[in-house]
Amino acid sequence: MIRVNTCLLVFVLFVLYIHRNYASTKVLYEFHIKEVYGERDEKGELKDNSEDSGEKPELIITGKRSSSYTLLGKETNYVYVETATYVADKSGYHVKYNFSLDPLEIDKRLNGQTLKSTIG
Repeated sequence: MIRVNTCLLVFVLFVLYIHRNYASTKVLYEFHIKEVYGERDEKGELKDNSEDSGEKPELIITGKRSSSYTLLGKETNYVYVETATYVADKSGYHVKYNFSLDPLEIDKRLNGQTLKSTIG
């Protein structure tokens, strides 16, 4: 009985500590979209800097969008990868782009399981 009461008291104190945290952040939405050639992740948060001063909470939107395409050539094939990371807050909209072009290595060997299922 004493262990249960102690655990309950610790839990209540922990909840009160979280409730009194003045730099609280509330996640409004979060989504993940996967497409054929890329994906996109975005999260919208409402950050409350100080509850007592009466300032309005700040909306911060962060996200990442990436896409990749295969470029076929005569001798070698390449994979073009584009990644954009963005942040929108009260100071503006900031985007960081990353582009890369890597050679595509295709493994032409067949897997043993593929051969077994093909033959029967």
